[in-house]
Amino acid sequence: MKFRVSDGARFFLLGQRKTIFVEASQQIFEVDDLTAYLTCLLGEPMSQRRLEADLVARGAGRAEARKSVRDYLLYMSREGLLEIAFDAEDGEPIHTHVLDMHGAAVSIAYHDRGLLDLILPVFDHQASEGLKPSVSYAVAKFGNRVCVSRNRSPGMIVAANEAVPALKALLTEDVLASLGTTVALHAALLVKSGKGLLICGAPGAGKSTLALALLEAGFACGGDDIALMRPDGLLRGVPFAPALKRGSWGLLEGLRGTIEAAPVHRRLDNRYVRYLASIPFASDDAVPLGTIVLLRRRKGRTELAAVEPARVLSELFLGAFTPTRRLDLSQFDALLNAIRGASAVELSYMRLDEAVEILSRHHDGT
Repeated sequence: MKFRVSDGARFFLLGQRKTIFVEASQQIFEVDDLTAYLTCLLGEPMSQRRLEADLVARGAGRAEARKSVRDYLLYMSREGLLEIAFDAEDGEPIHTHVLDMHGAAVSIAYHDRGLLDLILPVFDHQASEGLKPSVSYAVAKFGNRVCVSRNRSPGMIVAANEAVPALKALLTEDVLASLGTTVALHAALLVKSGKGLLICGAPGAGKSTLALALLEAGFACGGDDIALMRPDGLLRGVPFAPALKRGSWGLLEGLRGTIEAAPVHRRLDNRYVRYLASIPFASDDAVPLGTIVLLRRRKGRTELAAVEPARVLSELFLGAFTPTRRLDLSQFDALLNAIRGASAVELSYMRLDEAVEILSRHHDGT
């Protein structure tokens, strides 16, 4: 396994100050002598063993060199500045699959049986044969941590229980980078009777919990976080396994066994989640939008109220993403027409069972 500082970082001297410029974040920060030295060494790919040997040759003890190199690699990984490349010393992968990411084909190679057992169940429902991957990942143990490499791009070094969330974050970047003229909407998409139900809300609003609860009412999961709108206004989801946060684990009685059997993972924001991949997912067919739901958690009766189209447009527009970071006129028109053709409601609720009943009944009648 070899490491290299990514092309997006530039080390330079400014007077006597040792400094790094990071293109992606547009940051300039000063570093200490050791960080500066290792950064210069990693202008070319180099193994951890060789980095340690270089520090020992300069007078460091072996234990000190090992700790210094590991701390440096972890730091550069957190900053998104470290490329990781596997080589012959890592051996052949024990398993590889290719995921269909709706616009991007991505391969994941596993170099460790424990990581295969941990990661594959979360993503294998997206695997598809006959695709040529445009992005390649590899995962392997790195001491008590995990290395996630990404071809010619910054990888990650994370704790074992962070590997799945880290990989999902990188895969999400791949989806967003390959949109073309498609618009990504930050929303959960459910499908029933050939129509889409879009659940919108801020992070933590309960989109995933409600989406999973709706499965018992005959809906299929398109995706719990990203919906893709084509130029013709039809939608399909990105079918990542829904991530259920710790506070929701006891709310879905019908999925209790599935939830309790799923491993606990820690996201990079320190939230603990379980991923549910053994659920009914929608087909790959794009569907027209039937219902748009804005979430509002509150005490009192469960209610549906009609929402002004302008408010819905504002919500969806703020959460829309394209590779150019802007909607062109044709993309805006597609979004506008999708809203005009759907029933837009605000759901106020405290009890999930009541929310599922009233929302399912409304969608069936649209």
